[in-house]
Amino acid sequence: MSETSSPRTNSDPVLLEILRCRFQGIVEEMGELLTRCGHTVFVKETQDFIVALVTPKGEVAACSVDIGLWIGVGQKFGAVIEAGGPYRPGDVWFTNDPEQSRGLVTHLLDVFCWRPVYHEGELVCFAVAFIHCTDVGGLAPGSIAPSAVDQHQEGVVIPVTRLVAEDEMREDILRIFLRNCRIPDKNRGDVLAMLGALKRAELRVTGLAEKYGADLLRTALDDVLDYAEAQARSLIREVPDGDYEFWDYLEGDLMPEGRHVRIRLTLRIRGEEMLLDFEGTDPQVAAAFNVPSYSMDGHYLLVMGVVNFMRSVKPDTVYNSGLVRPVKVNAPRGSLLNPEPGAPCGARQATFFKVADIVLGALARAWRERMPAAGCGQGSIMLVSAPDFTTGTNLVSTVQPLVGGSGARPFDDGTEGVDFTTGFYRNIPTEVLETEIPVLVERYGLKPDSGGAGRLRGGCGLDYSLRILVPGGVVTARGLERFHFQPWGREDGRPGEAGRAFLQAPGGEPEPIEKINVLDVPAGGVVHVHSAGGGGFGPPWERDPALVLRDVEDGLVTSESAVEVYGVIIRAGRILEEETAERRRLLADERGGSEAALFSFGAAREAFERFWPDELQLAVNRATEGIPPAIRRHVRFEAMRAVEEARSGAEPIDESWLEARVREITEGMGPKSTHSA
Repeated sequence: MSETSSPRTNSDPVLLEILRCRFQGIVEEMGELLTRCGHTVFVKETQDFIVALVTPKGEVAACSVDIGLWIGVGQKFGAVIEAGGPYRPGDVWFTNDPEQSRGLVTHLLDVFCWRPVYHEGELVCFAVAFIHCTDVGGLAPGSIAPSAVDQHQEGVVIPVTRLVAEDEMREDILRIFLRNCRIPDKNRGDVLAMLGALKRAELRVTGLAEKYGADLLRTALDDVLDYAEAQARSLIREVPDGDYEFWDYLEGDLMPEGRHVRIRLTLRIRGEEMLLDFEGTDPQVAAAFNVPSYSMDGHYLLVMGVVNFMRSVKPDTVYNSGLVRPVKVNAPRGSLLNPEPGAPCGARQATFFKVADIVLGALARAWRERMPAAGCGQGSIMLVSAPDFTTGTNLVSTVQPLVGGSGARPFDDGTEGVDFTTGFYRNIPTEVLETEIPVLVERYGLKPDSGGAGRLRGGCGLDYSLRILVPGGVVTARGLERFHFQPWGREDGRPGEAGRAFLQAPGGEPEPIEKINVLDVPAGGVVHVHSAGGGGFGPPWERDPALVLRDVEDGLVTSESAVEVYGVIIRAGRILEEETAERRRLLADERGGSEAALFSFGAAREAFERFWPDELQLAVNRATEGIPPAIRRHVRFEAMRAVEEARSGAEPIDESWLEARVREITEGMGPKSTHSA
């Protein structure tokens, strides 16, 4: 390691590594306790939680790797630590407020707790945890409806509040929280499990402090952050300096105006620092897809793609918030990634998964030979509510995180049924689900031909079918994506197949439906979801024929696609070599021998961008800039409709034309006096 990348630490290197491993062991033990004591399947099976040790200044110095979620890096606790207090031994504070936490909380279901850890009267660190509560109130079971228009529709908001005072639970505070939930008993169990994990961390940290002293532990926590920072800077220096643009879209099905929402990134690499500049990203929306990041440097939901990249290039990189110290963020206020306070944000995972893909797309422009194709781009959480005929109450449970195939890599196929961006979502065993709620999982497999064809094939998406056994069932599935714009392929690899959903009435046939928002399902009805497959990498006709044969035998590629797309002729389980060679020559000739396309976006996106090129989309945003969000979305909708009408009539459009239309629209929306002159 060069001198400029060497960690500037105060601890002895050997002792620092010993303490780093001890810190990591503490958080993994916290995670095991939380998993084993949690009550909801989303905690005890999917492990949608984070446990960590945080410095007194609010940086995550150690967080779980082998258990829980992989998004602890970049969480910033400074605002909530400052909002709480005065702190005493045995206190625990909690919140799920995005505004007061300044973007630590990014939707109301994430309930954060933090406990100060003292030794001989000195604050050593904070033990912290968050869990995804299955329900915190709101307009739909599970609290999240993608169509929510403001935060008040998404559940109860708890400001920074002391939950435990000197090891005594404040039952009055807990009762207020639980009274606003649909499943108070299970939520109480999850909260108690979280408090147990924090108590265990305190026991382990104070044991270390007795051996090494509080001062040395605080220094070591800072030093492991410095060490990770030095590793990150070394990795960033390997990326060529430059500005790399990329964008992608949240699909507009569940937006009030029904329009796609663009996330635009310019990735700026300068030496050992990186800027994620989201200037040009579309405004915030009146739907639950906003990410309240407050444009914080290194914000954990905006840097997932960067952290995944670092950990892929150098798997032994120290995993803590030091990794994102060199990563700066610019997310314009009022945009999808930095909305005004109160914006709905329940389904924000659809957005931050798309951001991760966009970061990887930008890196592909910088480092073409090392970056994969796009994955399924979703981590949709299907949830069901159904009546309990024994108690008369409603049962509410997560059904399954519905992911899809990952993109093909430059050196290997994509993974089946799980994307590397969303791979921290763990499967909920069907047996557990069917024990807890009256449903039947009729199919949970892979969708043939859904992975994008290529020399290296994209991973296949899921084929999932859920039957509701009782009347009154309600299904939600937040974050379904890639139903319109396919996951892009790389280097002439084909895009992955788009996702789809169906509803099958009892005794009927599956009928296509739009993305699931809040869906009433009759007793005996079946919901079918096909998630997207990952994009392919390289020309399909260059794939090893033996691998195509294996895919056909495994049911991942149909025999028709083997011939039409891959050019492999199979008869009676054997490859016909001469016929295959001729078919592949034809496929290569059809391509024309031109240079491989860096990205293959698919017909739907290409058609959209022919009508809405980059500069025109930017011009609409500039023309509506400065208008308050509640009005801007209406003005922007009308302006875009005016553009569509003008373009269909071949009317010339420029910035002055757009500005004039926006003035007319805004003036036409102004309040009209009801009084006579």
